[in-house]
Order: sequence, then structure tokens, then C-alpha cells
Amino acid sequence: MTHDNKSQSSKTSNNAAVDRLTELKVGYSDSVIRTITAKDVETFASLSGDQNPLHMDDEFAARTKFSQRVVHGFLHASLLSTLVGMKIPGREALYLSQTIEFTAPVFIGDTVEARGTITKVDKVTRTITMDTVITTQNNDVVLRGVAKANVLRIKETKPAPVKGVTTSMSELLSGKTALVTGASRGIGRAIALTLADHGASVWINYHRSEQAAKDLASEIKERGGSADIVKCDVTNMDEVTKMVEAVMAAGDLDILINNAGPKILSSGFKDLQWSDMQFAYENIVGSSFNAIQAALPHLKESKGKIVNVLTSAVLGRTAHNWLPYVSAKSALLGMSKNLAQELGPSGVTVNMVSPTMVDTDLTSNVPDRIRQMMVSHTPLRRMATVDDVAKAVLFLASPYADFVTGDNLLVTGGDIML
Repeated sequence: MTHDNKSQSSKTSNNAAVDRLTELKVGYSDSVIRTITAKDVETFASLSGDQNPLHMDDEFAARTKFSQRVVHGFLHASLLSTLVGMKIPGREALYLSQTIEFTAPVFIGDTVEARGTITKVDKVTRTITMDTVITTQNNDVVLRGVAKANVLRIKETKPAPVKGVTTSMSELLSGKTALVTGASRGIGRAIALTLADHGASVWINYHRSEQAAKDLASEIKERGGSADIVKCDVTNMDEVTKMVEAVMAAGDLDILINNAGPKILSSGFKDLQWSDMQFAYENIVGSSFNAIQAALPHLKESKGKIVNVLTSAVLGRTAHNWLPYVSAKSALLGMSKNLAQELGPSGVTVNMVSPTMVDTDLTSNVPDRIRQMMVSHTPLRRMATVDDVAKAVLFLASPYADFVTGDNLLVTGGDIML
């Protein structure tokens, strides 16, 4: 049961294109209501481990000033989680904080209403602040507090392509086979689509996201392209060897795109462990090392191309508080240049693409104020997209870059100029 503007949340949930933040204004209010039962108390006690006889024992409670069992305070306080997660902001909510002042007891059989009223909307940090209050059926206030919640960005879902319609733009890579690591989502997904759109037969590497990989392969085929999926943890050399063997069993290998990488850990140096550094090196440098080593004999035969996806965060002053990620990507930059020198005589090119921040799940925890700051000092006045990166990779994987090796192509909208 809800009150005030009760249709807003459902409208948002049915239309991902609407930014929930634009609907939330100071004064906006909503609520949830629940009647507390003895079963609720028993369930809460079982989950929390709080078996205090004041809550659980009728005879004990009868001897207290309350004369009856008192409901756990955090049982009715949990309605605030329902309020934030289902009403304000709703499905886009990330609960940040909650102050609580218990002002009166709640008893079994009471009907309580948890209400939130927005007092502040910070569009820069996408944070709302609201006064929260819980009252009984007698309008007695049993809890007061202040809540803060982040309104998450929900990416608009692109419509599925019409079956049977090809979107291939050229035969630039016709007859070529490409292996893209970490291709089931984000930048890797866009790279796989773009290479396939230009005629390449694409192998989609994934580790855990099998359904996403299958969906991508289906989309490529619906667009008139060719794609297969291959599961592999690219930090495991045995699995990488088997992955390359599977690719070669179906034909040749001409293009290797090293894109796989972990979510960025943002932390100050004092809070890091060496294991955090090792994890980043294994997943960024180690995965590329494994893939290149396993694929190299075949790339030498085809005089193929290697493109490693880096980041502009390793250039200049580097990105603050991203030490493991920046260090590992910097090592991959050095490894790429060294390999370009070593493999050049065999006809294999090794190049890099370094985008500025791209809006993907790997950067989902970056605050809006940082994003806006980056846009403000980028000459093209926007963030990079996955398609921007994919087009740069396409160039380096194409015949147009036959005489380009050891280069780092910046996709930064002019934010970095070397």
C-alpha cells in the first residue's frame, strides 16, 4: 500500500529510458504499510539470532512495564529498506545511510506505516536525502530518521535487430578470423560486433557470461555475420591453449584482440594489499601474455595483427586511486611495445588502443561528478563510447594499418594530446 505519487515508481520500472532522478523532487513522499504478526517476530528472531524474551516470551513480557511482547525495533525499521528499494527511489536505489531514533515500542498486531519525504536532491552525486518516519495505526511515532540513497543510472536497452537484415558495412576484413577476449559485454562486445560487421569471422571469448556470449553470437548472425563462442579463463594458460586449439580447428587466426580485464579497484595506497596488485597483473598483463603466447605460432603464419586494449589512465599523471589497474595497464603498454619490436620481422603487428573513460560496467562505480569533470575538459565534450573504441580497433586490425606497429591510438576526444 502506498500514498502520494504512488504511480511514479511503476512508470519508471516500465520505462528504462526515463531517468528516475528527474522524477524525484523535494517534497516527494511515499510509504509502505505492514501489520506485524507473531510469525514476523519469530522469523526475524530466527534470522537475526535475537531471542530476547522481551520479544519472544509472553510470560516474561507480561511482567515488564509493557505487559506484552515488544516487536524487535529493527523488524519494523526494516520497512525503510522496502521503502527505499521499492518506492523512493525504487528499483534504481542504492541505500547509502540511515539514522534511526526509536521513540516508542511496537506490539504484535500493530499496523505500521514507513514514510519517506525527500528534503534534498543532489544531481551531481545522484543522491537523495529524505526524512523517514514510522507511525502506528494510532498515529503514534515509533521511529524517526534521515535516509540517503543513490539513484543508479539505468542504461537504455537498445531494440533487438530485425532478423534477416544485415548491417554489414564492408568486406574490409573478409576472409579474416578474429579472436576477441572478454567479448561478452562492454567494449569487447562492441569490438566483436564491429569486426563482424566488416566481414571478419569472430570468436567470442567469455568466462562466466555464457548467455551474454550466446546473445552476441546470435545478434552477429542476424546481422549477416559469422560468430562462435568459446569459454575460457584467460588467466589460465591450459584453458587458453585449448581455446586457441578450438579456433584453429575451425580454420585460421588472423586477428587477436586482448580486451579481457577485471573491474577497477578504486583505493588509496594505504588500503591496498600486494594481492590486489597481483590480481590486476594476472588479469590484465597475464591474460594478454597467455593469449599472445598461445596464438603467436598461428599469427606468424597468417602475418596477423594483435591489438591490446589499454587506457588513457596510464598516460600523463595517471588516474588517481587506481594504482593496481594503472600499474598493470602500464606494464601491458611496455610489453606491447617490446613485442612490436620483436615480432615485426615476422610480419606480426602489435598495436594498442587507449580510450578515456568509457561508460561500461567496469566503471559503474565512478561518481557522476568525476564523469562531468572529464566531459568539461574534453574538447569533443562527451565521454567515449564502446563504439568509439571498436572503430579504433577496426582500423588497427585492418589492411589500412599494415605499416603501423608499436603504436598507441588514443581515443580520448582530445582530452590527451601527445
